[in-house]
Amino acid sequence: MNKIIGSFLALALGFSSLISAAVAADTAAFSDVPVTHVNYKAIMDLKSKGVIGGYPDGTFRPDQLVNRVEALKIILGGAKISTVSSLKKAFFNDTDGTQWYVPYLNKAVELNVVAGYPDGSFKPTQTVNLVENLKMLILALGEDVSKLDVPANPYGDASKSEWYARYLQYAKNSHLIDADASGNIQPAQGMTRAKLAEIAYRMLYLKDSQIETFPPKVVVPVVPDNNNPNGAYVLTVNIKDMAFNKAVMTVGLGTAVKWLNADSAQHSVVSDGGGSELGSGLLANGDSYVHTFNQVGTFAYHCGVHGAMKGTIIVKPVNQVPTI
Repeated sequence: MNKIIGSFLALALGFSSLISAAVAADTAAFSDVPVTHVNYKAIMDLKSKGVIGGYPDGTFRPDQLVNRVEALKIILGGAKISTVSSLKKAFFNDTDGTQWYVPYLNKAVELNVVAGYPDGSFKPTQTVNLVENLKMLILALGEDVSKLDVPANPYGDASKSEWYARYLQYAKNSHLIDADASGNIQPAQGMTRAKLAEIAYRMLYLKDSQIETFPPKVVVPVVPDNNNPNGAYVLTVNIKDMAFNKAVMTVGLGTAVKWLNADSAQHSVVSDGGGSELGSGLLANGDSYVHTFNQVGTFAYHCGVHGAMKGTIIVKPVNQVPTI
């Protein structure tokens, strides 16, 4: 009997631990990375693996630019590469042995993941750009692109004659990055923390899954809606339990958003500050309101009946809102 009771207690404790872990994982999300953020999955996956972290105030600062040595730290950490190096100091004229990034820089130089500039500098605090980031990540994970065929310009704004053409071709073949509607990728664009996390997540996904390409973009289908004769994409915000279930949502220009009242109480959708963008009138249970966003910007709104219910729609150009 004591053994049976002990087993039950062990199971109960184990189950309790699982619940506690789930709660902890949920509350560990960054305050500025809502589940609707386009890079949420990538950021949270890397966080769970200890590759990236946040700031003491609980934020991740997804739009903050990343410099060259910060990128190295994330990339080497993601690749699980020890920073123990035979080099005591990477000899660049603008670095010294006292900086926090020295172990990462030394290891990256030893592995030929990075090199300096012709003038002997490394420019550690310079913002890392897209192609630099791709090169470091691909080399750190041991991929050899030296013999990769580049039959044409990989992207509209990336010539096959550039030094980074093979890295971009690899990225294109593997779906590591997404081009905009014009087929461009802006090779020199500065990498933000969120963008770097997305690319690192996809690359690590390939390595962990032992596959050649990241699952390609899922094209959002056009959802027919009687209230939206123009046929724009329709995304739904459910009004339930006295809240908008997607408090912050980023959508592409031309997207239609439908608010559906699933509460027994009446609600409405009203622009903050007296703006005229949104105005649904009263919505009873089962009623819906559709609005198509044809202007880039941030649109804050609230329920006109219950002012504590708030939401925000962030509208960006379509090419800036990945559908993965």
